[in-house]
Formats: sequence, structure tokens, C-alpha cells
Amino acid sequence: MIKETPEFNQQMTALDEERADLYKKSSRIFLLALIIPIALIIMAIAFVPDAAIFLGVLCLAFAFMIYYFSIGLPFNHLKNKVREFLLQEFMQIYHPNISYYYRSEKDRVKEIIKTSRLVSCNQYHEEDVITGTANNINFYLSEIKLQTTTGKSTVTVFKGILFKLKIPGRNFPPAQIQSKPGLLKKMFGNFVENRSFGFWYDTYEREKFEEKLGSLFPFIRHLIQQQKDIRIQTDGEEITILMKSDMKFLDDPKPQLSRSFKDETYYQKIGQQINSLLFIVEAFAGKLDKQEVIERLELKELEYRKLGLDENNNDFV
Repeated sequence: MIKETPEFNQQMTALDEERADLYKKSSRIFLLALIIPIALIIMAIAFVPDAAIFLGVLCLAFAFMIYYFSIGLPFNHLKNKVREFLLQEFMQIYHPNISYYYRSEKDRVKEIIKTSRLVSCNQYHEEDVITGTANNINFYLSEIKLQTTTGKSTVTVFKGILFKLKIPGRNFPPAQIQSKPGLLKKMFGNFVENRSFGFWYDTYEREKFEEKLGSLFPFIRHLIQQQKDIRIQTDGEEITILMKSDMKFLDDPKPQLSRSFKDETYYQKIGQQINSLLFIVEAFAGKLDKQEVIERLELKELEYRKLGLDENNNDFV
């Protein structure tokens, strides 16, 4: 889906040469980081045996730090450069009217999750954040993992994609939609089941809820059928969406130091992922009518079949 022009190939070749140089360097650094600790441990056993274990652990930690700062950290920076370049190329070709900003590290996840109250957790992990404006819609999306840590125990309570949309002129009622709310929310909340579309919802303005969000119910049902766990919060001009997924956003296949960046499968996956995410943004913003949503979904099903993908194992609509 990305056009491999001479300029594109030249830039990708340059980035891949950086990777290849780093890969060659990694072998030397690895041997150095391994030999020095082993030599020091042998000397410790010979001269200070009582401290051998402590010195051994210290040397291994030092070796890890050498490798991380010499190879691991530069490779992470290089991967980010590749993601930024491929994302830029794709957006310029297929979505030139969308202004966006990419950030590889955590940004607003804690603030958004606490405000939405869709998940209760105390550990917030986030990466590959894309913010921007499309057709006057402000969007924020990222890959997140939310966890709860109690004592020595850590449990992942949600893993997937976070969407935050602000749609000027809309007036959604304060509401929550969940595919499977917890027992406490069912018992002590005001959740009502919508059997026709397979979700539960909580709002004090049910007539307004049906009026403002009713057109989205078929699409919400589709997302629930595909992703199983969907959580949505609406209020005024804003919608927050959590969509469970095991995807590798901008990392499919996962870049490796020993493998070339010049991979058509990688280019294709990035295009599919971005198109799918922007499709969800458009659908929730009401920029697509029901017939358009159906047609786009049918086209995606044909695309998956053509590529030989099992849609039930795919991370996107």
C-alpha cells in the first residue's frame, strides 16, 4: 500500500544500512560484555570466593547495561525512525488532508482512563501514540496495557487500543457502553442490557442516548463480535473507546536487529492498521452513514480473504 518510489527506497536503504551496521557491532559488544564478566568472576572465585556470587551478579548487570546502551537503545531509536518514516509516507499518499503527530512513548493514557472510569487500574502502559485532526474531528489513539498491582501480584485488566475523539457540534449524553460489564457494575450500577445489539449501557438520559447513538449500534455490535471486549464512554463532544486487541500496532512483523527493514509485509500491515483505525474514527464521528459502513466492512472482508487471513484472528475491523 506504500508506493516504493526511488526516494522511498533510498531512505529505507539508508535506515536498513544503519540496522546492519548495528547488527555487526552487536556481535562484538556481546562478546566483550560476556568475556569481561566471566574473567572477573573467575578472578573473584580464585581470590575472594566469599564475594564471588555478589561480584558475578554485579558483572552480569554491568554487561547488560553495556549491551543495552550500546545496542538496545540505539536500535529502539532506529525502529522509531522507521515507523515515523513509513507512517509519514502512508499518510502523505492516502490521507494528505489529515494532520497528525506521532509519539512512540506514553502520553495521556492515565488522564484519559481516570476521567472515563471505564477501567480500574493503577499501572498505565502506552506506546505508539497518534494524535491529529481529520475532517474537523480531533482524534487520539494509542496502544495500551492497563494493569493492577497489589503487593507482589500484577494482573493485566485491559490490553488493546485507546481512542479519544472530540467532535465539535455533537452533544452526546453522559453514558457508558460495555460489552461485558463486571458483576459489581451490574449489581450496583444502572446498567441495562440491549439484547438486540449485544451490549450493556448506563445513562440517565435514555431517550437522548437512543437518539444520538442509535445509528452506531450496528457498528458497535460488529466490533463486539470481532474484538469481544469494547468499552465506550460519551459526554458532550467527546467519545472515549477501549477496544481489546492482541495486535502489534506498527510492529507487525516485529522489527528485529537481524532482519531487514525492507519488508513489503511490514509496509502492507501498517497501511491496513492505519486505515482500519481511521475507519473506526470516521464511523464513530458519524461521517459514514449506515450503508457506507456496511460497504466498507464488506470490502475489508474481501481484502482479508484475498490475503488469506482469518478475520477472527485479525486485530482490526
